[in-house]
Amino acid sequence: MQTNARANRVAEGKTNGLIVDYIGIVKALRQALADYTANPEGGAGGNDPTIDKKELIMHVMETIAAATAFMKEHDFELDDLIKAESFEKLSLLKKAANAMCETAEIRKSYCTFASTLLKLWKYLDREDITPEMKQQKDAIEAIFKELQKKRKHADITDLSVAINEIVNEHLEVDSEATMAAEPRRFDISGIDFELLRREFAKSKEKNLVLKDIQELLQERIAQMLSQNPSRINFYEKYQEIIRDYNQEQNRVTIEKTFEELMKLSHELTEEEKRYIREGFDNDEQLSMYDVLMKDDLSKEDIKKLKVVAKELLEKIKTQLATMDHPFDKQETRASIIITIRDELWRALPESYSDESINYYRDAVYRYVSQRYGGVA
Repeated sequence: MQTNARANRVAEGKTNGLIVDYIGIVKALRQALADYTANPEGGAGGNDPTIDKKELIMHVMETIAAATAFMKEHDFELDDLIKAESFEKLSLLKKAANAMCETAEIRKSYCTFASTLLKLWKYLDREDITPEMKQQKDAIEAIFKELQKKRKHADITDLSVAINEIVNEHLEVDSEATMAAEPRRFDISGIDFELLRREFAKSKEKNLVLKDIQELLQERIAQMLSQNPSRINFYEKYQEIIRDYNQEQNRVTIEKTFEELMKLSHELTEEEKRYIREGFDNDEQLSMYDVLMKDDLSKEDIKKLKVVAKELLEKIKTQLATMDHPFDKQETRASIIITIRDELWRALPESYSDESINYYRDAVYRYVSQRYGGVA
């Protein structure tokens, strides 16, 4: 019983354990399990939770069949990918991944089939696996990995450049032409929506293009939001675009969604450059300014507030540099809060009421602790 309990110990991503019977005690084990799970007040006997290896193999074959049928429902034949060779195999792999990410629900269902198969597969031995099963499993896994693939973009990469790479990659749809022709690149730095619409319409992998762009924008928005909480509106706009697309689940809407994501990427790029337009040296100063900003400020007050933002940020960073884990200790946290409060009392424009000082003190502290919480 102790051995069985250890094999079935709960772990994230684990669905079952595997017990190997070397000395023929499986019947005794099953009886013990039945006794252990029996109703202590009498009545029916307990249940035997063990599954015979033949049932495991059958479950694997059923999962492969279900995944294959699911792909066929969405216009892709797994057998085509298995039989393909060389560049044709790569092209069909993209086609399969594109079909399996047409909607969020389709992608989720396919990934459930694939992950279930891969979990069960770990418990099979070589003699349990036929060559046909191995080919089917490898093809399903390859599509799954294509869907899970994450693009790596440097933080300094302009969004238009990154999107250009995505669109360019998925325009390569003819395997023979791919070998003979030079890669095509389109200058979308000016966000020419008509050009983008035409080129996107040519792609046979529209779903993959959208998936890659969604992941790129989601990563960039998360990064920008962590630097400046006032940018929450970009996150909300992104969520609205994706929610509308998923709700409609209409293939015609994919080009509209693509265009909306392009416009959002342009807005994000402009936001990343806003600190220059506002006259700051870096995005940190702009973020502090946004935290302190309020409606109905005069031009003179805005000018003064920008100076306050720069000076306050400099004082806080200078203070943090002298501290060890400043946000972990009550004493150092209090010292930072006092610095913020005193500077706000001294320097904020007169249009800020005395009652609002505590609000902005807390807002600045939350921002500083979030952005510089890792300072040692």
